Amino acid sequence: MIIMIFLIGFTLGLAYSLIAEKLPLLIPDIPEVTPNSWILNLFIGILNSVALLISYYYFDFSYEFFASVIVSALVIIIFVTDFKYLIILDSPLVISSLIILSLKAYYFDLKTMGLSILSGLFLMAFMFIVGLIGKKIFKREALGGGDIKLSFVIGTILGLRLGLISIIFSSLLALPYALASIMLSKNKEVPFGPFLVGSMALVFIFSDKFMSLINLLT
Repeated sequence: MIIMIFLIGFTLGLAYSLIAEKLPLLIPDIPEVTPNSWILNLFIGILNSVALLISYYYFDFSYEFFASVIVSALVIIIFVTDFKYLIILDSPLVISSLIILSLKAYYFDLKTMGLSILSGLFLMAFMFIVGLIGKKIFKREALGGGDIKLSFVIGTILGLRLGLISIIFSSLLALPYALASIMLSKNKEVPFGPFLVGSMALVFIFSDKFMSLINLLT
């Protein structure tokens, strides 16, 4: 079973990398860039395999295991597309949302699924308002549409409270990179998606710790 999960994880990792590299090129005006090196693809495949093995060890074939498959897919695809092309594709977000909501309906109930949808909509509205405020302050787009849509997926996976923590945490993670980018480069556009999805993965993995923090603060 362990070897099978490793091979499946490795194959999925390579598939995610290929999707992230090639799918944006179907969009008009997206320039072709240097392909990923075989070393990077190998690293992505192994990393995804390890993530699935750890998840299987802790959760077996439960909701948490299958949700971790979705989280790792989003992490890989968004890291590649946003850093290479400065774009977050709609299709992975839509597919991920539908799978997560289906899993919640299957493993829990329709009420849980409905609350996940409401959490996603609330976080998406929250990020939209943040984007408007940022645009007023900085006189330029502060958040891309993909970042706002990604917040819906974060809400469906993590729920409202953990989702808000994830978004706040992602801002803290992105701040050093943003400052360095502004000081060292004329291109001031910073890909925020990788920090959003990276923060989501960390909160998902350490959800118990973050919930304890929320309970302590409230």
